[in-house]
Amino acid sequence: MPGHALLLVGSVLLVVLAPLSCADAAVGTGKSKISAVFMFGDSLVDPGNNNNRLTEARANFPPYGQDFPGGKATGRFSNGRVPGDMLASKLGVKEFLPPYIGDDLELSELLTGVAFASGGSGYDPLTSIPAIATSSTGQLELFLEYKEKLISLVGEEEASRVISRGIYFTAMGANDIANNYFSIPLRRHQYDLPSYVKFLISSAVNFTIKLNDIGAKRIGFFGIPPIGCCPSQRKHGSRECDALQNQAAELFNSGIEKEIERLNVERSVNDSRFVYLDIYYNLLDLVQQHDFYGFKEVTEGCCGSTVLNAAVFIQYHPPCPNACDYIFWDSFHCTEKAYNIVIDEIFQQNMHYLM
Repeated sequence: MPGHALLLVGSVLLVVLAPLSCADAAVGTGKSKISAVFMFGDSLVDPGNNNNRLTEARANFPPYGQDFPGGKATGRFSNGRVPGDMLASKLGVKEFLPPYIGDDLELSELLTGVAFASGGSGYDPLTSIPAIATSSTGQLELFLEYKEKLISLVGEEEASRVISRGIYFTAMGANDIANNYFSIPLRRHQYDLPSYVKFLISSAVNFTIKLNDIGAKRIGFFGIPPIGCCPSQRKHGSRECDALQNQAAELFNSGIEKEIERLNVERSVNDSRFVYLDIYYNLLDLVQQHDFYGFKEVTEGCCGSTVLNAAVFIQYHPPCPNACDYIFWDSFHCTEKAYNIVIDEIFQQNMHYLM
């Protein structure tokens, strides 16, 4: 399996308001007390921040976006919407969460939130380098830049209101394991897998603390999905999920969930709230019970299943007319239908803790 290609493609998988062709649209909660939605992460939630980068971790060309309004390829790694869009809609803030780095970002969008996520990024600083992605640290720097822009736009008092009443999400880690640890020998020479996962947990906690320190009071933390079940990571021949990568994801998730509980205790004094969002078992349920959810294909991607069937490697691939039958859109990322189901489950399970 070519490690170079794996590394440069964004993170694996997952989980959404344009009219849906195969699933009911998510319904927002109406007038929201939430000021804004902010998203940090990798290609799971990147709506187009990489569009103007000289990177292979881009999706601003067909067939991406074939089911997005107008059939437009915006840079979202799916056939339609991605998790940030769904969450913003369900929270009653807005229908689509735009990229912070974009040519056509309207200043008014700054008032209701943006995404800083970058395909190919991770908590490990080495993960973002080959992908030419904005690292987790770089995304925090963009958030600080955003705050200055917001203050210039609306003043200190209103900017403070937007920042303090916003909801923040982070979704990274899949690239660190699938594209870094299992594809590049450097980290494997430095760490065994449990030690590397421990290092990732520490890096993720530090990221969350820094985000909290610069103003984010309500943070939803997505765990790592079952990356061993995405088409490109499955065992060739048997097409079974890669158990070792899934175990690494589970180990990370169990560790970070405990850390989130600790942060809630230690940082409750400043009225902060942290919530672990379980994407692992919600997506795994989709994979294991695909018939129940109306999917016909679980091991193959709609646009292909090898490491070269994602990001720029499938540029101008013919449209996939039956995307509703697939959990995976390309070899790494889910279809809008799959994302919609998973995010709906996560929303029902956890979001009341952040409201």
